[in-house]
Amino acid sequence: MHDATSPRPQLRLAIAPGVASSNLAALLALQRAEEPEVFMEFNEVTTSDLITGLYKRRFDVGLSLKQVSDSSLKSLSLWFEATALATPLGYPLLRQQSIRIDELKEHSVFRWKAEYSPSLDQYLSSMSSTERPNVQHVSSFEMLLLWVAAGYGVGISSRSRIETASQCGICTRPIADGPYEVITHLQRLSGQTNLVADRFELRALRVAEARKA
Repeated sequence: MHDATSPRPQLRLAIAPGVASSNLAALLALQRAEEPEVFMEFNEVTTSDLITGLYKRRFDVGLSLKQVSDSSLKSLSLWFEATALATPLGYPLLRQQSIRIDELKEHSVFRWKAEYSPSLDQYLSSMSSTERPNVQHVSSFEMLLLWVAAGYGVGISSRSRIETASQCGICTRPIADGPYEVITHLQRLSGQTNLVADRFELRALRVAEARKA
């Protein structure tokens, strides 16, 4: 319990675009339930600002979709979300129960540029120019939905995100090859002494394990 005579404990959390999900909601709810005395400072930042903020100790913990290879940072992979295809209603590809990436070469494919999927990016870059679909990056998931629902092409995003938007006039199809995943990473300074952040990290791992079950 928090001693009223001492400063209130806090956790300065930085959240990069694309991280928001039911998993993050579960983690924050668990944090509030188990340590209600901890003041949570939320910072919505770009991935680069998140990393800079950790270095400069403006943030205690960061959550992002981008893996960082740096010995001065501790990075843990938390939850893995499969990507799927979003298509307009009545789209010809809906005749198929699942769709391969190489079957999209005649279609415009919209992707939210903040939603990193290293395995998908690597596969797309390995394809020849004649096989590669016409990928167009958009600034938000909402813009991806707009273009797909209007019939201008298909979209690739995390399956859970697409399914929550099913009322927007789109359908979901699994991607046959892969898997192509969106991975949420927890990042902290290596060797950092912060008991509140330590406990938050353990809760994040508990949520990740529960989602695997």
